[in-house]
Amino acid sequence: MKSSMKPLIVSALALLICVPAAFAQTPEASILPVTEPLDVGGTILQPGTYMIRVVPSPTDRNKVQIMNQDGTKVFATVLTVPHPLEPDEEVPNTTFVYYPAGEGMPRALRTWFAPDPHASGGGHDIVYDEKRARQLARLANSNVVYYPGETVVAEIDTDAELSVVTPQATVVTFVPPPPPAPVVVETQSMASATESQVEMPATASRTPLFALLGLISLAGAVAFRMARSQ
Repeated sequence: MKSSMKPLIVSALALLICVPAAFAQTPEASILPVTEPLDVGGTILQPGTYMIRVVPSPTDRNKVQIMNQDGTKVFATVLTVPHPLEPDEEVPNTTFVYYPAGEGMPRALRTWFAPDPHASGGGHDIVYDEKRARQLARLANSNVVYYPGETVVAEIDTDAELSVVTPQATVVTFVPPPPPAPVVVETQSMASATESQVEMPATASRTPLFALLGLISLAGAVAFRMARSQ
């Protein structure tokens, strides 16, 4: 009887390991089509189809990777800063916003809006080195965030001090935008709450739930077999 219980116990342990992984956050990702040379954080991408995604991390959402479509090769790791959505700001029809190209220079990626930017708190503004940021500030007539020269982006701490250059070449310290304001939900009485059901957005997969239900069923089967064997 003990030998027949072993596969069930092993399966239960395996499911216990898989359930937390299923609940882990899926990184934001988009397909990045490139039809002409494109500067992304200092890396020049040649025409082709790429994938851009947030580097998987439970604490750091400010680095993105440029990869091939199947995710087997990383072309660049890029530093970003949050682009919070203003209350009246609409996400552009395209998921990418670009700086204009200068004479003899490729255009550069300015902001990436991942799928469902309202859920992720906004977009990702690409950070450049100081020299390139000064060029882009003049071309776009807007402020550009930059990191110190000779910086290895893949190793930089995203809490490191960044700077902002203005179109007039003035430099100020970058101040991170505040996090998105929490959604305020009005309190309802028990009677009114039962009368009106609020439909929540479907932002998560049901796979973890099915896995959890399967784990519960499996645990019940194990307990039942153990009770019968006594």
